[in-house]
Amino acid sequence: MKGYPVEIGGSGSRHQTTQKFGLNLEKEQLKTLKKVVKHFENGLPLKNVAQITKILNLCAEKMNEQEAFTEPLCELIQLFGLPFQKKKSSDEINYSIEVSQSIAHLGYLMRVPSSQVKIQICKCIVSFYNMELPQKLLSGYQPTSASYKIQMAEVGGLAETLVLSLALVENQLIEKLWVLKALQHLSISGRNCGLMVKAQAASRLCLYLNGADPSGQLVFRSSDILWNLLENTSKEEVVNQLSTLECVHALKEVFVDLLLHGFRRCDYQLRNDLLVIATLVAENPAVPMVESGFAELLIVLATFTEVRLPNPLVKGFKLTYSYEDFEMKKLLFNVIAILSKDPSAAQLLSENHVMPALLYYVKPNQRPGFHEWSAAQYEELQLHAIAVLASVAPVLVDKYLSCQANTLLLVFLEWCIGQDPFFGQGNSFHGTGGCGNKLAQMRYGLRVLRFVVSLYDDAVNINLCDQGAISQLLDILKYAANKSEEKESTLLLEIQADTLFILSVLCDNDLHRKELFSCEGIAILIPFFKMDPKKLYSGLGHNCLLLSALDCLWSCVIGCYIGEDYFIEKQGIFLLLDLLALKEKNLCNIILGILVEFCDNPKTTLHMSIWRGKRDQTAANLLIQLWRQEELDLGVKRDRYGMIVDIKKPIATSFQRQQKVIPVPASCPTFAIMEISESIRAKIYSLFCKLGFENLPGLSTKDFVTLAIIQRYIDFKVGEVWSEICAEIKEEFRPVTSDERALKAISKVSEGIGRTVVALQIEVLKIQQEQKIQEEEKTYKEIQATHPQRELINKSWENVMTQTSNYEALKKAKRLQKISIEASGSKANVQNGPVHSTDIKKLRTTYSNFIDDLRVYVRGGTGGMGYPNLGGEGGRGGDVWFVARERTTLKSIREKYPQKRFVAGTGANSSVKALKGEKGKDCEVHVPLGISVLDDDGKQIGELNAAGERFLAARGGLGGSLATNFLPCKGQRRTVHLDLKLIADVGLVGFPNAGKSSLLSKISHAKPEIANYAFTTIQPELGKIMYADYKQISVADLPGLIEGAHANKGMGHKFLKHVERTKQLLLVVDISGFQLSIKTQFRTAFETILLLTKELELYKEELVTKPALLAINKMDLPCAKDNLDELMTQLENPQDFLHLVEEEMIPANTLEFREVIPISTYTEEGIEELKTCIRKSIDEQAERVNEEYRKKKLLLLQTSKEEQMNRS
Repeated sequence: MKGYPVEIGGSGSRHQTTQKFGLNLEKEQLKTLKKVVKHFENGLPLKNVAQITKILNLCAEKMNEQEAFTEPLCELIQLFGLPFQKKKSSDEINYSIEVSQSIAHLGYLMRVPSSQVKIQICKCIVSFYNMELPQKLLSGYQPTSASYKIQMAEVGGLAETLVLSLALVENQLIEKLWVLKALQHLSISGRNCGLMVKAQAASRLCLYLNGADPSGQLVFRSSDILWNLLENTSKEEVVNQLSTLECVHALKEVFVDLLLHGFRRCDYQLRNDLLVIATLVAENPAVPMVESGFAELLIVLATFTEVRLPNPLVKGFKLTYSYEDFEMKKLLFNVIAILSKDPSAAQLLSENHVMPALLYYVKPNQRPGFHEWSAAQYEELQLHAIAVLASVAPVLVDKYLSCQANTLLLVFLEWCIGQDPFFGQGNSFHGTGGCGNKLAQMRYGLRVLRFVVSLYDDAVNINLCDQGAISQLLDILKYAANKSEEKESTLLLEIQADTLFILSVLCDNDLHRKELFSCEGIAILIPFFKMDPKKLYSGLGHNCLLLSALDCLWSCVIGCYIGEDYFIEKQGIFLLLDLLALKEKNLCNIILGILVEFCDNPKTTLHMSIWRGKRDQTAANLLIQLWRQEELDLGVKRDRYGMIVDIKKPIATSFQRQQKVIPVPASCPTFAIMEISESIRAKIYSLFCKLGFENLPGLSTKDFVTLAIIQRYIDFKVGEVWSEICAEIKEEFRPVTSDERALKAISKVSEGIGRTVVALQIEVLKIQQEQKIQEEEKTYKEIQATHPQRELINKSWENVMTQTSNYEALKKAKRLQKISIEASGSKANVQNGPVHSTDIKKLRTTYSNFIDDLRVYVRGGTGGMGYPNLGGEGGRGGDVWFVARERTTLKSIREKYPQKRFVAGTGANSSVKALKGEKGKDCEVHVPLGISVLDDDGKQIGELNAAGERFLAARGGLGGSLATNFLPCKGQRRTVHLDLKLIADVGLVGFPNAGKSSLLSKISHAKPEIANYAFTTIQPELGKIMYADYKQISVADLPGLIEGAHANKGMGHKFLKHVERTKQLLLVVDISGFQLSIKTQFRTAFETILLLTKELELYKEELVTKPALLAINKMDLPCAKDNLDELMTQLENPQDFLHLVEEEMIPANTLEFREVIPISTYTEEGIEELKTCIRKSIDEQAERVNEEYRKKKLLLLQTSKEEQMNRS
């Protein structure tokens, strides 16, 4: 260290010849150490940390001989508690190895035999976590990051060293408490916890729990560290360390001490914390809970208030009915549930009256069982006790029956569906189901019955049935089904599934009970099979409910002829086939099994043969499709036509082909036999045996190919068995000649069957090919017959094009048309009928690559779980936002997100470390400018016109809190439409073939499609007019309108909506007039302008008020100038000519054109003049808008000044 040469100790110093010289040297060394401490009193530079560590080592060695070095050593250790300082940002990384080793060395200094030094080391470590900035920094230095020391302590392994140092302070209480305090801080980090577990911290700390400490800090700090270890590391490793008999005894002793002598609230809380740790330890089956007597103590504590029998283990203990005692009661019940999984604890549970204690709560809770508990607390205890009973009852069946538990449960369930008022609290974990109902009680009561009947114990089942359980369970099922119709929930689905399971077990293989179930039960089952298939994917439990209903049908109906006939009469077979058509893997197997069983009833095959699914699908076709799918899943080899590939193993699965030859005893089934037991193919074959293989309707050629395999399924399966037998014999023996001949003959027979089926499949495919050729020939003849008709149509179109290109021919055609109409039509005046929309309601269309409407699904994030024990609130779910951004299109959104689903992030759960969970991540969807957001009913709910504008599409759900029973709320979800309306300066409006696309290509760099027929433009096109001063004006070429566009005729709404966002209109009119087709009336240029104005007005009146220009196109045609003169006269005085047109064509307000510019896109005549007029009109409009804005601001300023003067 520069400026401070320190020479301390060493071999030379121990051999000084004179005492005086030694004393002087010691004084100099101490003086030098004081200077070092003084120099670094404001902080320690990172580059000097390693040197200070060397000095610490020398001082520690010197202390063994001279106690005078104790104080300097403590002062040097204090330097590590001061902020470290760095000269450069990179110093933290550059010196990380030296610093981490130096901090870790603090742990090794715990070996110094001085209490003062040990306490100072612990204080220094604690200071890492409440670091304060120095009042004065060293010149040119800055403090390191706040967590730097903590990170270095983790890297250096300080926590592990400190745990090992506990052995050095085993008999020193104050030092031990300081070490535990330091470990408390270090155990916040998961990495430190891992190091501590490596040093067997859990077992060491557990043995200190019952150490002598009047302050109680020893137990508190040790238990707090244990909690951190359980939360931050592998729970299994910590529990394994606590699993020794010594640790369990220590836990028991400290728990009993707090139980009997604790009187403060903190003692009660600490007792409960230790009980939670004991519960986690008890989950390990290897822990000697029974041998230590801890299990018996906990069982007695849990039940002594209910059974009211004296027990020396709890002598002197009395519940205070405080909140802490209430929590302990729940924890003790939980311990019983865990101990019930340990066979060695069964006798303890029986001897200590656990069954009657739990059954005490199985009664209608009109009044609380103990007057000291509140109604909410008693309800929570009741539900907890019944939940534990579900775990205990299967273990203590004899006790269960002797206590008449079935009777109590049935009476309890009868009360649950009764009409008497009950104000359930519904504010606990077990109380899920809401306030004011008994659904939670019903749920746990049924769960007990489910666990008990699943033992298939005849005594239990007979006892239940003798008390009318089947009838009562049907009433419960009916009650839950009615409640589900009002409001469906996970709880009601679970109740129904459990009830169906209990009925399945009770009625299985008992005809009398099936008859009791029959009609009433079937009437309840039928609605389950009519369930909306979409619900199977809801995640609420509909899938489990449907499986339970199918299992109940199998157990309670099949085998009872009355029930079978009633089920078939109610069209049950049709419902089963409808479910089978969903092709859900987990449903197919059980439904096919049920249908096989039902086929013993002759009515079943009739119903199967007349069933028709979607697209007129037959049962035979459905079964063949399932067969093909099953073979695909099993890896059976087939070619693209579904034909057999391997005639030796035509139906072998990939699993069977991979299996090696393993000789098995004669009593054991082979792979081929085992494959049949749960095989879908075997069940489909059985059904076809009932339906027959001939005259099956609705089958395709591929179906017949597959059917040929199905028909010989059993033969192929026999061949597989013989093949396995041959392989086993050859593996172990050498067959004699006669046996070998027999085996070969059997193999040839199997291969022969395969060849026969292949030949049949080839024949079927040939017949199909011949039919296909005949159909193609027939189609070709029809095409030939229509060829003359097409020529006539083409000739007619050429005539139309000739007329529209020649003005004289057009006038002549119009005159002939008028004469023809007058001659053939009625003479009476017929009013033009209303124009009807040709669009289908809510049908969204796109044109080519341009998309102006997109339907998307948005869902806010679900909130995070609350933390009931500490009142923590879960984080709010994220929101879904639409954000307007330039250079974004709806097409890019659809390509990037093909699912069109936008879901925000879930809120963070509340935890001990963060009681307030973080908000879920927002989902931002970038959309183009000009978007209107509509709901499914077409109502506009938002609009985004400028870059950066945001719209909240779906709000996230609230996090779990006290108001929501600490359960999270789901986020807002809905489907919205993004409706794009182009934003442009000028919109080109006109009828088809007016030359709009040609005009856009002349005035801008856009390249729209141009052709000499109507409706060339079928999607909006954007272009920009570039001027010499770099001014740009955007122009939108909109698809051509037709008469009736305002009523959405010809997708008019799709095109007119884009006009709304344009600043000005540019009407493009053909000087020669317009006629869409021969069947429509010819319109002159003047009539065209009136019609366009009328369509705009009928769609939205404000469109007519927009500034407008008029471009008269095709001035290169003959007679164009004469027609223009006539049109200009009509436009100057339109009122003088309105009597010549039909009344329906006359708009309420005519458009006032700022300029009328004759142009020709062919010769480019008038194009530059038009561009100049557009520029002038846009600039004038902008000037007017600016002037209005200035006037408005000036008015606001004047008003504010007047108000200030009035106040003064």
